[in-house]
Amino acid sequence: MATFAELAEDCGVALPGMLARLIDAGRTGYGEDSAAWRADWKGNTLAARPVLSCMDDLEWIDAQQARETAEEWLNPGYQHGRRFLPFAESGAGDAYCLTPTAGGVGVALVWHDSGDARVDWPSFEAFVFDALVRSAADVGHLVEDGFTPAEAVACVAANINALKEYLPPAMQAELDRLTAEAPPAPAGGSTVWINEASVDVALALLPAAEDAPFEVVPRWECGEG
Repeated sequence: MATFAELAEDCGVALPGMLARLIDAGRTGYGEDSAAWRADWKGNTLAARPVLSCMDDLEWIDAQQARETAEEWLNPGYQHGRRFLPFAESGAGDAYCLTPTAGGVGVALVWHDSGDARVDWPSFEAFVFDALVRSAADVGHLVEDGFTPAEAVACVAANINALKEYLPPAMQAELDRLTAEAPPAPAGGSTVWINEASVDVALALLPAAEDAPFEVVPRWECGEG
């Protein structure tokens, strides 16, 4: 089976060091037996297996799945020359992709049913940091999945602990500040763990993604004609 490093070379998209390290450490996979993972999905989610288990509607994909998406849909031949390297997807089939930008490699969420997209995060590290902060801001999506508010907070905290060491020092410091100031769990029936003001301060650390929106050819139109 092809690796992400090989796929990145084929797609012409540099694989970020952080993502490469996570893949090599097995932190983005569901194990050799996906049925075993599903049998204890709650325990695995609480333990940040895989990482970003606290994020709403994100499923990591392996290199083979990424290659299929890149070849059938998100390849330069169909997408006006823009290069993509998919690494995760939503339950609806929207693709989280690495894509070259003027400043390096950013992350775009390419919707399966939209004719355009944009680079939402200027780097993979920014994508991860943003996901952690927003997951901490409101744990409602985890509560809807059957976790108690305290369990939902534990899930976010486990992901922060698992990913923090991979992030730049300034992002590490912001995550430390957020968790140090946070209550043990949301109070009064709320699902808000980190208050809006603290979240805004943390997210202000991220530079804006500078790329303008770009056109996307829907998956079902690729390969026709």
